[in-house]
Formats: sequence, C-alpha cells, structure tokens
Amino acid sequence: MVLKQIDIGPSVRRRNSPVVLSLLFAVLTITLSIILGVMIAPSTTERTEESDSSISTENTEEGASENSAKTEAKYERIDFQSVIDSWVKSTGGRKSVLIYDLDRDETIGSYHPEDDYGTASIYKLFVVYEGYRRIQNGEWKSDEKAGTTGKTILECLDLAIRESNSVCAETIWKKIGQTKLDKILENDFGIKDSTISKLSSNPKDVMKMMKIYYYHSDITDEALVEKMKDSFLNQPATEYDWRQGLPSGFSKAKVYNKVGWDYNSEDKFWNIYHDSAIVEFPEENRHFIIVVMTNKVSFRDIKKLGTEIENHYYKKS
Repeated sequence: MVLKQIDIGPSVRRRNSPVVLSLLFAVLTITLSIILGVMIAPSTTERTEESDSSISTENTEEGASENSAKTEAKYERIDFQSVIDSWVKSTGGRKSVLIYDLDRDETIGSYHPEDDYGTASIYKLFVVYEGYRRIQNGEWKSDEKAGTTGKTILECLDLAIRESNSVCAETIWKKIGQTKLDKILENDFGIKDSTISKLSSNPKDVMKMMKIYYYHSDITDEALVEKMKDSFLNQPATEYDWRQGLPSGFSKAKVYNKVGWDYNSEDKFWNIYHDSAIVEFPEENRHFIIVVMTNKVSFRDIKKLGTEIENHYYKKS
C-alpha cells in the first residue's frame, strides 16, 4: 500500500537512479518503521501489562496458597471441642468457653462463646490496653500521676493487671471516659457486643481483646510490651490467688492471664469466675487463647479444664 502511493516519475529514474533509489529506499524504510512502530507499540504494551497483571495475580494466589499450606504443615490443627464438651457435661453452673489457635488463626473449640456475662475485673483488660496505647502515642506520660492513687499512670496500668488493683483501674477508666471507651473498642478494635460501661462482655470479645494484646500492633515500645507481658505472667497472691484457675492447671506451659470474680462469702459460692489467658507451649512454639466465663463455677473446675487442655495438647501434638 505504501509503495503504490509514491510515484518517482520517468525522468528521475533515468538520472542518478542508484542514488535516488538509495534515498527512496531509506525514506521508505524509516516511514515503514514509524508506521509499524505506532501500530505495534500499543499492542505490545497492552500485552506486557496484561502479562504482568496475570503473573502478579498468579503469584499472589500461589503465594497465599503456599503460605496457607506452610502454616498448616508447620502447625497441626488440634481440635479441643471434645475436651470442652466433656468438661461442660461434668461441671455445674453456667459456663462459656472459647479456645483460639493464634498460630493457625482459628477457633478450635467453643461452648456458647457469645453469651453475655457481668465482667467483674475482666473489664480491666479493655481499660489497660487503651491506657498503654495512649502512652505509646504520646497522649499520656508514663510518669504522670494517676489521680489520687499515689501511683503513676504506668504503675497503675501494671497493678490493674498484676494485682487487679481496682482503684487504679477505675481511675484510668475515668480518665479515658467510661462511655468513650465503648466507642473506642467498637471503632478501633472491632469489639461491638461488649458494653464495658455497663460491665457486660462475652468470651468472643474477650478473646479479641487478648488477641490484640498478643499482637500489640499499635504498641511498639519494647519497655511497655515487656511490662504488659510481665504483669500477665507474674501475679503474686495478695488477698486472693490470681493464678488459682487456668494457670494452676498447666504444668509445662506459660500462662499469661487475667481473672475476674465475685465470691459470695456468706453462701460460699463463686457468683462469677472468669479466666482469660494466652497459653504458650515454649518447646513447640505454640500459642493459644483460652477464655472461660462462668456463674456459680469454682476455680477448681477451671483449673481442671486447664489440666485437661494440656493433657489433650500433648496427646495430639
């Protein structure tokens, strides 16, 4: 098509034809290159983009699948449902249980995990994390006095977990704003069913809070992280033994826990006994969250559950 559109004329052919032909050939070559370049370049680009997109998608899908397979291969699923079912049948009172595998990111056993309970001191979990978060982001100073407690804010955050210090926890809670904390939990942490201002929660939301502690993605100060870990792990007996429930049921695991209870000393029963824990088996590098919330169930029964969970773990792992 292009060659037919160029007429060089008879006189030009007779004079200096080799030079003219060479020039014309050069012009034609350049013209063809430009035209073909315009025609080919977009389609080549499109093919490259499509190819890159396809490779990226395939790699993403393959990568996700590969990571999932590696996770499953590295961390075998241990189903604790039979342990929970057996414990529920053998234990009186009202109870709810949830066991969550942190390494596999899945629930591996539960019983009525969305039932609501009065929180007792479990509410301190929600208060304390927000307090640490405010120190991390600079809104609060760790050495600032916490109201009239005679303690600093950091000391109060530690004692609210380590010794279940209620004066410290209530002071920090008021400083945050009691109803404001509910909104923070819903908007920032996705904890929507608990109303901490009314002291109401459930195992599912407590598990979410423990998971936030475990990853502590918005608390990067190592000193703060170590303080949190230590207050959950080392809890000296004061008026009560804060480790008499789940932690006392384990013999080989590290148990980072917080309890909440209400004891009826007149009638001698536990109106409330809750225990929430991150359980680590160091040798196997395995991590679980266990949340137990109960009415009229003794800490001895919760200790028994801890023992049965540990026995089942070693039997199946």
